[in-house]
Amino acid sequence: MAGGIRTRRLPMWTIALSDAVTTNQRLVGTLRRVPARLVYDQHGEADVRLISLCQPLAQGPEDRIPRIVVADVVDEVVVRAVMRSGAAAIISPDVSVEEARAILSAAVARYFPIPHHLASALASRLEPPSAIVLTDRDRIILEHLARGDTIATIARQLGCSQRHARRHLRTLWDKMGVPGRAQGLITAIRQGLLNS
Repeated sequence: MAGGIRTRRLPMWTIALSDAVTTNQRLVGTLRRVPARLVYDQHGEADVRLISLCQPLAQGPEDRIPRIVVADVVDEVVVRAVMRSGAAAIISPDVSVEEARAILSAAVARYFPIPHHLASALASRLEPPSAIVLTDRDRIILEHLARGDTIATIARQLGCSQRHARRHLRTLWDKMGVPGRAQGLITAIRQGLLNS
């Protein structure tokens, strides 16, 4: 406390920068204002490691330092690829100081911060794993419907009447908890019951 005024001390991180990241002066300048201690790539005492998107994203078992990927474009495809790679976060070179602090805090705490502009798009596509168990016949019907086949075509393929095929569809929609064909196909794709 200096002169009766309480000052808030910001966390200080040690950030290992890969060679590809050190050339990005704008990002390096932002990280210095975080505040952070910037070190070379293979520094053993680093809290996080920043790598470029063009570098291999695979992480070896001996690499215990969380990796943050620097990407010029942060869109849904890139975020999904970075998440699948096991990286701790993604950061853009034009990030603000406040955003950089939030990303670093989340990465060090082992949380993957999802960029605000993508959160609703990603959340609408993520559903819990399906508890629905489909029979082989259910899958065949869904695949035919996904191709745009008619009830008559499906009935011929199954060797049954159109009435029986429709009854099987109603049972399938009830099992999936959907009112009809469009919602059923969307649910099947989202839950991995049908290849998109």
